[in-house]
Amino acid sequence: MFKVMIVDDAEVLRRDVKRLKLWGEASGFTIEAEAEDGLDALKKLESRHIDLIITDIRMPNMDGIELLRSISEKKLCPVTVILSDFTEYHYARQGFLYGAFDYLGKPVEESELAELLARIRRYLDELKHDERKRKELQALAEDTQIITEEIKQVVTQIRSRSQNAAMRGSDLVDMIFNRYSYDHSKAQSILKNALQQIAGEIHRTYQWMDLFLDMDGTAAAEYRNPEEMKASAKDNLGRLIAVTDKLLGTHNSEMVKHACEYILTHVDEEISVRLLSEKLYINKSYLSEVFKQKFGMTLLQYINMVKMERAKKLLREGKLKNYQIAEMLGFNDCEYFGRLFKKYTGVLPKDYRF
Repeated sequence: MFKVMIVDDAEVLRRDVKRLKLWGEASGFTIEAEAEDGLDALKKLESRHIDLIITDIRMPNMDGIELLRSISEKKLCPVTVILSDFTEYHYARQGFLYGAFDYLGKPVEESELAELLARIRRYLDELKHDERKRKELQALAEDTQIITEEIKQVVTQIRSRSQNAAMRGSDLVDMIFNRYSYDHSKAQSILKNALQQIAGEIHRTYQWMDLFLDMDGTAAAEYRNPEEMKASAKDNLGRLIAVTDKLLGTHNSEMVKHACEYILTHVDEEISVRLLSEKLYINKSYLSEVFKQKFGMTLLQYINMVKMERAKKLLREGKLKNYQIAEMLGFNDCEYFGRLFKKYTGVLPKDYRF
């Protein structure tokens, strides 16, 4: 129900307007307050919300034009209507400069006021709708900014191989899930977009990543229920973090970093410790010693681990036969490749399922 204030120094006019039968459910408007002049009206506007003010023009202390000016400047009421004698119309026209919605002549005709209220109601309904949409868009923009900042933090944690990366990623999923749990479809869409952004940023940093991980697979798929959505999103993000940590380690050695980058980028080629030392212009023994000390495994162990991670990706894709994958990764003996894969994963290539 929209609230109305009648402003007129003549009590009899205010009473006549109040007695009209159009107030209430019939029009959607109810008289909330009365005022004797502009100053009285402004004082009452300080303590209550009013949707429509119907004001006389000529009043003591503060007339209707000054009242309309103050209301317009301070945005105190969305709709104002001038109430006056037609002989004062030229004076009343000033009110339109301050946003008056319309002009209502004295004495007030019920049918005329009813038609005016119907138009004002449509206008106020549109204002409410626009305001609701504006608030929704503002809330969405604020949520988007918060989520975007959290995505940046997760990416930063992954790139630095922080021990908190997985927890930060899980917190991001929880935050999105909690904010949009009322709308399953929206939560799924925002989660999918967030994970794709993270995967995309990691891929831009490590362009070899798609050799080991299906980047599209890190995005949320279809879910049967919200809990499955939440668990799957965490699992996909956790897999990305785990693979990144496994392939890059947690060392801070530039030499080891360059060695890893070369191996990861050229995983589909034959790689040996000697070849690597030649490519990096580093003594073979020194490179091997520093790598083992910083990474916690020998270079050969790392090369084989990387190739097995690559083999897992190729097996999941199902496009190549086992011997083709072995040859592609530089293993001339397919049986040896199978034994190495089982040692690394616990199953033979033919039995591997992701």
